[in-house]
Parts: sequence; C-alpha cells; structure tokens
Amino acid sequence: MNTALVGAGHVTVRPIGHSTLLQRISRRAGLALVAWSRGAEQRHSREELAELHERRQEAERLREERFRNVAMARMI
Repeated sequence: MNTALVGAGHVTVRPIGHSTLLQRISRRAGLALVAWSRGAEQRHSREELAELHERRQEAERLREERFRNVAMARMI
C-alpha cells in the first residue's frame, strides 16, 4: 500500500462543472470589488491633501520654533 497518498486530515472534493467555474469567477470578482472599494475609501480628495500639507508645514514650523527657543534658553 502506498501510504504517501493517505492523508491524516479532512479532504473536500469539489464537483467539476460549469457551476464551480462560475462560483470561482464570481468569488474572484467579489474579492476584486471589495479590494477596489477599500482602496477608494483610502484615497484622499484634493482638499484633504491640501489640508494635510498645511498641517505638516505648520508642524515643521512649530518644531523649528521650539528648537530655536530651547537653543536660545541654553545659551543664556
């Protein structure tokens, strides 16, 4: 007996036919649609990107100002 073909776990056998092919195609299409919609949710509008840019510039300005203040305080 060839024991290489004996499996220890549970094995499911899928029927062969058009329904299986259609199920696989619809499953892939559904997953692609979900991935696309998640990607669309993560994209930012122009206004959001402009606001984010302004926030980053303001944060950089505040960091530089804080650094200057600390440097001046240490010099005194």
